Amino acid sequence: MEVSFPIFPTVTPKHESHKMNPTKINIIVSSIPLADTRVINLILLILGATLNLSIILVIVSKPCMRTCFNLYIVSLACSNMLILLEPLEQILQWFFDISMKLNMDYICLINFDVSVITIAILKFVLYINIFQDQLPFGHTLLRRFTTIKGIILVWSASTISLAIGLHIYDFFEGDMADIYVWNTIMFIIMPLVISLALDSLIIYELTILKAIEGSWRTKELKHYLMLIIMAIAFFSIRMPYRLARAINFIEPKAPCCTDKMREVLYFIAKTFPTVFSLIYILLSYDFHEAVQETLKYKYRKSHEKESSTKTDSDTII
Repeated sequence: MEVSFPIFPTVTPKHESHKMNPTKINIIVSSIPLADTRVINLILLILGATLNLSIILVIVSKPCMRTCFNLYIVSLACSNMLILLEPLEQILQWFFDISMKLNMDYICLINFDVSVITIAILKFVLYINIFQDQLPFGHTLLRRFTTIKGIILVWSASTISLAIGLHIYDFFEGDMADIYVWNTIMFIIMPLVISLALDSLIIYELTILKAIEGSWRTKELKHYLMLIIMAIAFFSIRMPYRLARAINFIEPKAPCCTDKMREVLYFIAKTFPTVFSLIYILLSYDFHEAVQETLKYKYRKSHEKESSTKTDSDTII
């Protein structure tokens, strides 16, 4: 039997609601017209995929960008691409009548867990980066190989955690509400507490360094402000739907968790890939430098090619 452990709902037009798989428990019958839903999904897919792939390509293609911090950004961008599988599924159904038959509940749960853990790790990496010379293990933690192992561990742990939850659900279906609620608490409250603790440490240490060195460390401060905005965006955009779903399990008639409200929160949650990528592109000084360097290199190559062509023409004449 196929079971569903939900974070994102399957949004289905009213005229197709009778075709739903009865084992899916996280179903929202869409009140938004089908044409509008498809257009929204298409916009979210194009923007999210283009911007996140741009970030991944720039970081991977430029050796100077392959730092520990940016590799975790790549992991976060990849997790965003998982969210976009749902709009992609809808678009393929619209244009080509192809059904991917993906259980997006599972995929988006993994995505949520990976994202919230990665944001906390990014703050820890920033803290270690400030004091890597004073810590005996600082340089080791910031190595690329160590970072890649850390990324694999985050994804593996999130997948295993979800698999355990689904396995428990197979045998204790009646405890589905408790499983989901406690899973929500674990992956919202705990990372939030850790993030706030790291925020306090980073602010304290940067303040001490300012008093010692006479000025702020601009690069670290910019990275920190970017992470703060990124974390606020994540918890503001992604968390409301998950909380609403958890509350819906406890109190199905709660006014904040009606089908219409959850549908709105669902569409808001799908905007995070675009919002995240815009935050990074606009606020990352390293990204700006890498893009400018690439553009200058292409311009120089183009100019050299034109000069060479002109010289050859003059020689022939």
